[in-house]
Amino acid sequence: MEKIGRYCVRKKIGQGAMGMVYLALDDLINRQVAIKILRSDRLENDAAYLKALDLFMQEARIVGQLNHSHITTIYDMGVQDTVPYIVMEYIDGCTIKDLIVRRARMSVADKVGLLVMVARALHYAHQRGVLHRDIKPANVMILKDRLPKITDFGIARVMQAAGANLMVTESGVVGTPLYMSPEQIRGEVLDQRSDVFSLGVLAYEWLCFEKPFQGTTQEERFRAVLTHTPVSLTATAEPVDDRLAAIVDRALTKKRDDRFQSAEEFADAMEMYLEQQGKPAEQKPAKRFSFDALKVINQLKKRYLFFNDFSEEELATIFRLSAKKKYARYAHLIRKGESGTTMFIILTGAVAVVDDAEDRHVVLDELGEGSCVGEMSIVDRLPRSASVIATKETKALVINETVLRLSNPALCLKLYRNLAAIISERLRNSEARYAQMLDRLR
Repeated sequence: MEKIGRYCVRKKIGQGAMGMVYLALDDLINRQVAIKILRSDRLENDAAYLKALDLFMQEARIVGQLNHSHITTIYDMGVQDTVPYIVMEYIDGCTIKDLIVRRARMSVADKVGLLVMVARALHYAHQRGVLHRDIKPANVMILKDRLPKITDFGIARVMQAAGANLMVTESGVVGTPLYMSPEQIRGEVLDQRSDVFSLGVLAYEWLCFEKPFQGTTQEERFRAVLTHTPVSLTATAEPVDDRLAAIVDRALTKKRDDRFQSAEEFADAMEMYLEQQGKPAEQKPAKRFSFDALKVINQLKKRYLFFNDFSEEELATIFRLSAKKKYARYAHLIRKGESGTTMFIILTGAVAVVDDAEDRHVVLDELGEGSCVGEMSIVDRLPRSASVIATKETKALVINETVLRLSNPALCLKLYRNLAAIISERLRNSEARYAQMLDRLR
């Protein structure tokens, strides 16, 4: 196949149960893309084809509505010689499955950090009524910049249509047996907790390079998921500590009511684990640095509207719950594309806000002592739109929304409300400026 639609095919790069994937070039804008076409060789009859076609096109409709940098982007779709195709962004990286197969060395902290980002991207999809239904190592890629990308929503469904009779395996269920939740195997109506279970299976396997469930036949695999209790991660060949093992164990609970109730909860638990892991290192003498807490508290109150109506006692609580970190020159406080729930108050030093995509390195702003960066992530929790880099040795107060929300919900709610009010005011001002511009044009 030399062309699919207007796209010039370069080579075949993948094949799955439903489709084949090709690397192609979009000549109009000189962009590499991945094109998935529906496989018809495994479909028994016209009825099976129509079901598969409906599911395939549904993938494009569903994923096309998701705008998240950790979820594959859909560019285009079409039909050629009765064969439908979907044009997606080309992802240059490797899957978590590849990393597991070659037992690639990566720190536990790095793995957990990536799992947090995957979980938050899943939560973004769940909030918009979309289940993935096939989370597994082969469907999560790690890009060259060490950021994750969830791929293949090929069997995802809008949750409101969960009862629809869509393409299934020969056993009557959709998914990959060893990564399916118990309720998915039983053919029950699913919700986001099913994806949480599958993410727990992925996390277990990635952390210790062993699958939590085993079986040679499909029946044995189903039985293992339904009845088997995995060996604790603390007792595997690549053991982890009790706290992390307990998080994964909860994700793998058979009863969904006992599981994390959302991917966001799973992400929060993982992020709190990372926060707690970092504290001992920060308390070493070499990491300590002096600061004037009262000066910082007064600075927050005077300089930022979203802290203006906080009492000194409330600000002191925020200060106590926040990390105080030192960054060397050129170190990243924030990396573009990472998801995060932290904002930074610059205590000393200076930073630059940078758009550092592969083909450019543009300084958008330079900020000094007392400045605040990253506050929007407290509200939207979406991946960062720019990087923040220390231009000299910098000390910062790091306010983590997850830590604040779980430690003092009322205080966090007050911060949400104030930030939302400021964002609303910015939007109203933008609308007013836009209206004025239209009046001048008339």
